[in-house]
Amino acid sequence: MKINKIYFFGGLLLVLLSWGCTDFLKEENPSEVTTDFLYHTKDGLESAVVGLYNIDRAMADDDESKDFSVIMGDCGTDIDFMRAALNQAVSRYRPDLNFASQTTVRNWWKKEYMIIERANSIITFGSATDIPDKDKKKILREAYIHRANSYFWLVRKFDNIWLNLEPTTAGNFENREFKVASQEDVYKVIISDLDSAISYFDGDWTVRAGQYGLGTALFLRTDVALWRQDYQTAATLAEKLITEGPYKLADPSAIFTRDGRDNTSESIFVMQFDEFATGGADVGTTGPSGHRLPLVFTPYYSLIPGMVMASDFGGYGWGRVHPNEYLLNLYNPSTDKRWDSWWQHYYIFNNKAFDFSSVTYQLGDTAKYGEGSQLTGTNFFKNAEVGCKKYFDWVKLPNATRSFNNLYIYRFSEVYLMAAEANWRLGNETKALHFINELRKSRISAADPNRELTSFDLETLVEEQARELAFEGRRWFFLKRIGELVDRVREHGGLTMFKGIIATDPAWYSARTNIKEFHVRWPIPQEEIDAMKGFPQNEGY
Repeated sequence: MKINKIYFFGGLLLVLLSWGCTDFLKEENPSEVTTDFLYHTKDGLESAVVGLYNIDRAMADDDESKDFSVIMGDCGTDIDFMRAALNQAVSRYRPDLNFASQTTVRNWWKKEYMIIERANSIITFGSATDIPDKDKKKILREAYIHRANSYFWLVRKFDNIWLNLEPTTAGNFENREFKVASQEDVYKVIISDLDSAISYFDGDWTVRAGQYGLGTALFLRTDVALWRQDYQTAATLAEKLITEGPYKLADPSAIFTRDGRDNTSESIFVMQFDEFATGGADVGTTGPSGHRLPLVFTPYYSLIPGMVMASDFGGYGWGRVHPNEYLLNLYNPSTDKRWDSWWQHYYIFNNKAFDFSSVTYQLGDTAKYGEGSQLTGTNFFKNAEVGCKKYFDWVKLPNATRSFNNLYIYRFSEVYLMAAEANWRLGNETKALHFINELRKSRISAADPNRELTSFDLETLVEEQARELAFEGRRWFFLKRIGELVDRVREHGGLTMFKGIIATDPAWYSARTNIKEFHVRWPIPQEEIDAMKGFPQNEGY
């Protein structure tokens, strides 16, 4: 299915989803695409599945990608420096802001439940629809993965959630009982959905870019096993992905490619964007509008006199999220290939039209902090901090404010970390070292005598996870799972100093003192509590 078809049907479904629930359930639907078509025909069900991807992608391509960046930027963890603009109640755990009323919290909750509600309908009606069994399994397996993925996200982020597997109908819309489900029950559904999806693939690894395939189902099932402390299952499935799957580790320079549109040998699930699906970047709600991730993770270096925007430095930047010194100190700059492949460490004066006669630096010099350099403690962190090349868009014009780079959601290298952890927790340090060293050998040059580790402990795992997966939206969940979130944020959260430059705003490291034990879960959005009438708020909020 071509990506323009994905956007077409996705836009159509979002129109359907924008109606009130009672309007949506009327027999006379104002659209030619009726619910009867969507849920009782092969073409309709396939289109409904496509719509789930569009709901997912909509979080990334909102106006400023704020809500998506909070997650992908690992905000509120031990490796991020959130300078400005993103939701501070979430990123810095500010006690003076009403966490439960923050739009980021509400939007993620609503997005996941929107996917669940659509998936419930696809699974319920699709299971009963008279279509060829082969086609039915293809439809259901993707819907199962979507529902499992959304419930998995919700239960990890909120702990206390509502569990529902029924589609919304005229008969049950007004009589829903909203109560907290046990985590045991939620995980039973997640595991059942993923196991069903895996069985429906029947060993077929074939998948289109941007589509949930067998690899995604196995990846999620492995992650779920780690959360449930079922380490034998996690080890078995991770090793299956490594030995039987079509994936392989790539050189760091070849993963986040310069054109940003490619899928690589590490792509398990990558969110797809297509600038030309419906005519370009200015199509608004009728089609794809791209996302702002490159701007979030690129400093505003062009504000420095003598510089202009350049693709090699990330193009247009807002300078909102950067790595902190703790994260950067985990790399060996001389031997770790990730250091230069994934992080932009310098910015060169490149404005040929600028009059350099009045300053102490020249065209081609590297911007440095200090007297006469135009970089002070006040503006350095906005204009010249380290940028994240994982989101650089070398294809767009340097001054473009939207990107159509594809976004990694689940990447193969994490499977090696999963395999290493699972085997370590099972007491098999030899196998744990094998998997983490296989990853390190693909990332670190042979000149480093410490490339291959000889012992494995929790710190080994914590540090390698940060080096490998920083700013891919995995850190908060990982630290929560291993019981280290609060302590690690208190020790390293935010940024106090970088290369001897003292942070000028105490808010930049305020998460260290703001975070409390209850912050290991988000609050239930207040708007949802009001609507559900009686659903309890999470403790501490």
